[in-house]
Amino acid sequence: MAKSEKETKRKTSEEKEDVISFDTESLVREEEKKVDPEVERLSAELKEEKDNYLRLRADYENFRRRNQEATLRARQDGLSDAVEAILPVIDSIDRALGITADEKAKEGLQLIKKQIETSLSQLGVSEISSDGAVFDHNLHNAVQRAEVEDSEVGKILETYQRGYKIGNKVIRYAMVKVGVEKQEE
Repeated sequence: MAKSEKETKRKTSEEKEDVISFDTESLVREEEKKVDPEVERLSAELKEEKDNYLRLRADYENFRRRNQEATLRARQDGLSDAVEAILPVIDSIDRALGITADEKAKEGLQLIKKQIETSLSQLGVSEISSDGAVFDHNLHNAVQRAEVEDSEVGKILETYQRGYKIGNKVIRYAMVKVGVEKQEE
């Protein structure tokens, strides 16, 4: 053999000898065995306390959210009750406007009615549209029906009492007359 081939074989065998292997699994197992039982106990206690803290925090957040919702709901209910108590006054003003002949009295009643309606709108109260609108059982109370042509079926023909709502909550349903299909005799 040539000299260079011998040197190459010798270098490769030397390189193989330099490789050192470790059994990492046994080292990890040995480390695990060395863990102090006091540390394990404290670690478990810490984990339990952290879990208790997280549960308590979640309970508090739920309580706070429910409390906010209840406060908001109570405010809306109180506002609804107050507005509901005022609505008969508006109805009385409307009736008075219909029967009063004196122009100065009508003008005064219209100013009072406008002032009340402005105050209600500032509180978020809006009138439910009815005359000519499509009947919606969520907003309207049909107290009378009348046979009409096909184009008027399902529409409100007349409003007997105006309805009001705050946001999506109906305070008073509008009492209306609804058009229905003609019945064949």
